[in-house]
Amino acid sequence: MTNINNEERQDMVTLEDKIAIGELIARFAHCSDYCDWDALATLYTPDVETEMEGIPLRFRGIDEQIEHAKVSEQQTEGKNRHYNYNLFVTEENGEVQANYMFTNVNAGHQPMAAKIVVSGRMRDTVVKTDGEWKIARRFVRFDQDVNVSA
Repeated sequence: MTNINNEERQDMVTLEDKIAIGELIARFAHCSDYCDWDALATLYTPDVETEMEGIPLRFRGIDEQIEHAKVSEQQTEGKNRHYNYNLFVTEENGEVQANYMFTNVNAGHQPMAAKIVVSGRMRDTVVKTDGEWKIARRFVRFDQDVNVSA
């Protein structure tokens, strides 16, 4: 498993780190929404895991993260969009976390046809590996009661 107590970083997350972490979250949305699977894969640690509150479904490893994104792309005919905002970065007990709100939208094919699918909060545990921040764990808490399948 990826060392969350990252030895490469110092005791404090710098302003530059916070900017890089914010860009990591933004790159996730762009790569996922516009089907850049190769670039998306570079944003994760090899043993990344996504967990969703109240749902037994888990995505483990890069391949499962990419497959989930591909399923979302197919279900929305390429119109899946992630909007992430209100980001703040915390550091506790040797872990760095990106905390933010999200809205997932099916943009649709016609003006005025976009629909909000879900909204909620995400908490990504991020690590610095070879000078780059990567997502090691993602915890999703939805605002709605959802039943998600693979």
